[in-house]
Amino acid sequence: MRTCLAQLLLSLALALLVQTAWCADAGPISITVPEGFDRPTRSDADGGMTMGWVKRQPTSDSGTLLQVSAIDIGTSLDGITPDQRVEATTHYLLEFVKGMGQRLGDFEFGDVERTSLAGLPAARVRWTGILNGRATVGINFCVLVRHSVVSLQTQEVGSEITPSMYTAIEAIERIRVR
Repeated sequence: MRTCLAQLLLSLALALLVQTAWCADAGPISITVPEGFDRPTRSDADGGMTMGWVKRQPTSDSGTLLQVSAIDIGTSLDGITPDQRVEATTHYLLEFVKGMGQRLGDFEFGDVERTSLAGLPAARVRWTGILNGRATVGINFCVLVRHSVVSLQTQEVGSEITPSMYTAIEAIERIRVR
């Protein structure tokens, strides 16, 4: 009996120490946040919301950002054709990226790639820039879900995609519509 109780207590203690992935609802989508990313910060304004998680890097003062923003644009997406939906994802992706680029020095972005998220047409782009004097790299995605434009991104200090960013990209690629 004591052995079972000791094993149970040890198992509970270990479970509390291990960080696991968890699911978060962000606007019209759900995302499984990878292990090691902090609990979210959230802001809501003007019909939109933004949630962000950071995976801190133990050897520096930086971290990997995983962020989801959703803006409800009303019924303007009702009745658009599949081709128009594809074009709209590219349009809104570029709007998000260009807006972000205004805060960065030496900002450049690559070719927009067509992809899909949660079975819906989506677009993505890789970018680089200087943020607070440091090289920064990121990947942004955009998908239209019902009446919302959803922007998803990961970024980190440096010039190459890191393993933590790859886990964030995998989480983005596995989103689900709520």
